[in-house]
Amino acid sequence: MSLARKLKNAGIWQFIQVAIQVLAQFGYIAIMARLLSKADFGVMALASAFIGMGTIFSEGGMGAALIQRQHITQKHMNAAIQGSLIIGAVIFIIFFFSSAYIAQFFKQPILESIIKVIGINILFSSVSSVSSGLLQKNFKFKITSRITIATTIIGYVVGVVLAFLGLGVWSLVGATLTISILTTVGMFYYAPVKLSLRIHFQEWKELFSFGFGIILLKFNNYIANQGVSLVLGKIIPPAQLGVFERTYSIKSIPSIYLGNILDAVMFPAMSEIQDEKERLFRVYQHALGLVNSLLMPIAVFLIFFSKEIVLILLGDKWLEAVLPLQIMFAILPFSSSGRMADSVLRAKGLIYKNVLRKFLYVSVLITAISVGAFYYGLIGAAIGVTGSHLFNYVMMLILVEKTFEKSVKEIFLSPILSGLKLSMLVLLLLLLFSFLLNPFALHALLDFFIITFFLCIVMGLIVWKKPIWLGFYLEQALMKALPNMKKQ
Repeated sequence: MSLARKLKNAGIWQFIQVAIQVLAQFGYIAIMARLLSKADFGVMALASAFIGMGTIFSEGGMGAALIQRQHITQKHMNAAIQGSLIIGAVIFIIFFFSSAYIAQFFKQPILESIIKVIGINILFSSVSSVSSGLLQKNFKFKITSRITIATTIIGYVVGVVLAFLGLGVWSLVGATLTISILTTVGMFYYAPVKLSLRIHFQEWKELFSFGFGIILLKFNNYIANQGVSLVLGKIIPPAQLGVFERTYSIKSIPSIYLGNILDAVMFPAMSEIQDEKERLFRVYQHALGLVNSLLMPIAVFLIFFSKEIVLILLGDKWLEAVLPLQIMFAILPFSSSGRMADSVLRAKGLIYKNVLRKFLYVSVLITAISVGAFYYGLIGAAIGVTGSHLFNYVMMLILVEKTFEKSVKEIFLSPILSGLKLSMLVLLLLLLFSFLLNPFALHALLDFFIITFFLCIVMGLIVWKKPIWLGFYLEQALMKALPNMKKQ
């Protein structure tokens, strides 16, 4: 099968997976925000931050190393799962026996029990990361998507049921564990690795030379996401931390899921053509243009309707999240653009250059958020997030320019102009529809649904009749996905 065909099939299944995941997560957030307290989310954010750190080291970058390495043997697969399980077991034991000290440090006694229970995730992730890597390497995205969809829905249902039973923060723990366990079982069933008692140290070293860079990269990503909760946990109270965690999660949904689609699909594809410099750059440029063309107009829409989004997803008790959410939505396209740089640099094996960029970004992020939260609370933390992402985007452009030796126009201007044009069109439509509905003085949520409905109709007509208005990158993607459009 050609690379283009692989990309098309993988992209379709990743899109289906993400669309269902987003809808499920929106429903889950909306229900749980009304059943649990802000402090429940704050405590869970702290526990997840610690377990997330352990997961990074237990996986050891083995899944990504198997994808990036062009030729692997059964010994490499055995070495990957052996190393992950051994490291995972050690980390689980460390967290289990240090949970009491962690709870004491944050003055949250319940943290001790939560960390001991949710720490099991570390062991399951050790196995699922290897099997998932093998499935992605072979472009079996149909399988990984079905597993992810099923486990996500089941896990969310379990969480909601436990919340209705009044289990509070433990309902979040139950949902997380359910997803982790079922994902591991499913991935290992379709990509089993024969466990061997013999230690394949040489093969593990070959994988770890790349995998260690992935660990460093993921650790930086972890600090930039979950690790922020650990910093803020000592600056603001649990209730405010819960608001920030929910706000940050909502802000991240579009960029994370779209970034996951492109990363999951593009990294294996880019690894295949890692030695074809010009072809690799074209793939990268097109992916970056597609991200900007999608996320820039989405960011405009989300900023415009941030209050309505908070009311729908969280309820009227969370209105303090509106302004921080608007501030963080502004950098939505730039956060996903960094994911593209991650993919292309990993594919070329330039992992440690990327680690340095990430380290600088995370240092700025933690400093900016800490200072902002200390002096200005949630608003200051949101401004710190936004400024840090812009700093990261600039560094990404510089690193890609040095890697491919291309002009700023090719790397930056071409991919971003299509997104800007479409964003202006979306903003004009939003203002027009709002102006037309203003005399009727309808409820804000009713306005939101009516405007969204008509906006979808207009955008659908543009896709059908004038796809060129969507910009070069989206038009090309539609032409490849829907060949019949070429005839029209």
